Amino acid sequence: MSLWRKLEQRALPTNIDPYQITARPFFANYSGEIVTELTVFASSAVSSAITLLADSVAVMPLEFSSTETGEVKSIAAPSVFRKPNDRQTIFEFIHQTMLTLALHGNAYIYAPKGKDGLPLELRNIHPNAVRKVAETDTGKLTYTIGSNVYSSDDIHSVSWMVFPEQMKGISPLESMRNTIGMGLAMDRFLAQFYGEGATPSSVLETDQNLTAEQAKQIKDNWEEAHYKKRRPAVLQGGLKWRSVTTSAADMQMLEHKESIIRDIARLYRIPLHLILGSGGDSQTYANIEALGSTFYKYTLLGWVRRLESLFSEMLPNPYEEVHFNPDEFLRADLLTRVKAQQIQIMSGMLTPNEARAYENREPYEGGDQFVLGIAGTAVAGIEGGALPTIGTDAEPPVRSNQYRENQTMVIHETPQDISIRMPQQRVKVDSPIVNIEPQTINIPETVVNVSMPEPRTIRRTVERDENGRIMTIIDEQVGE
Repeated sequence: MSLWRKLEQRALPTNIDPYQITARPFFANYSGEIVTELTVFASSAVSSAITLLADSVAVMPLEFSSTETGEVKSIAAPSVFRKPNDRQTIFEFIHQTMLTLALHGNAYIYAPKGKDGLPLELRNIHPNAVRKVAETDTGKLTYTIGSNVYSSDDIHSVSWMVFPEQMKGISPLESMRNTIGMGLAMDRFLAQFYGEGATPSSVLETDQNLTAEQAKQIKDNWEEAHYKKRRPAVLQGGLKWRSVTTSAADMQMLEHKESIIRDIARLYRIPLHLILGSGGDSQTYANIEALGSTFYKYTLLGWVRRLESLFSEMLPNPYEEVHFNPDEFLRADLLTRVKAQQIQIMSGMLTPNEARAYENREPYEGGDQFVLGIAGTAVAGIEGGALPTIGTDAEPPVRSNQYRENQTMVIHETPQDISIRMPQQRVKVDSPIVNIEPQTINIPETVVNVSMPEPRTIRRTVERDENGRIMTIIDEQVGE
């Protein structure tokens, strides 16, 4: 082999990866960069996308409901879902679960059951610690962690995307290994280019032969006169100044980095503006505000449903469910919220105290009564007021209406006042029949006499001179 020839070796061996993510697993990586759950956060696009998903899901509060009686009723959250373990809050626990699920495509939660059927604690298990997942004859899953084997009664799992007859889901980290590694390789190259590169900012050129001392003297004089001063330059002796600019290849590299950001955003279905990417569609304030709900529907909703099903399986009662409340995440501006709450209060959908609770305000006495306001009528439903109440969630409305068949109106009686509502009157009027007899109009005949002149015969005589010119024209009437 020639001394100056050396084969490029960039592919990594499969025995140096401490995180069991080899250089060439199911998805190839030709970038020559080690892509693990730790090095991946050196990519700003991946870090922004993962933390955006984890933060967005973790900020939504959990709500618990029961449908055992046939009606949806809110129930208190179990203590384990307020403090899952002795080291984490529920926000930190959900954030860690989303982080593991979005990176590895699998999340494993250790949740041993107590006597009441609820989990005693909730702890996330690293996916690399789960050596084997198998299915027993009874249909339950077993998880091998170290030398211990746990059943699905103690460990619950959720996957990002899993094929049939597979026990583990696909990892987004592995599927995008080549793309992420390419972005890391570009970052390393640019860092070395600007940190260790020998490319000057500008060049002083001349056609004359210079000694080393003369070249050094010119360079020192130039730096002394122009370094951080931007003064006008006067060049003598055939000197020419030339700036060294970024090449077209370097500009294409920057454009390619933006395409990698778009690929990562496309993988997680995140709108490009949310991770501050460029090159996407132009956005304005109005359509970015509308994209907030789109982001929840088409990006977060799938992750939310996975965790809701996972947490609902941990509850002992099959009629009890867990839901994330996205109201805080999709919170509108104050004016929009007030108008929406006002409409719901006046239509009897919300009580005033429920609307105040959404704004973190204290309830007031009598605010649990439903209020019904119809245009053109008095507001009903205020306890102790002149009009009857329409009840609360806990107590049904008190019916004070009296209806009699022989009467045509409904009377609401209260000790203070009487409200009379007249029914709508309908009058049926038969359409009149009008007969019109046809009329005959006689028009007399009109006789028109026209006098015609009698026909006459005219004889015309023309006299000419010797040159043939007309001298005289004589018209004579000829009798019958």
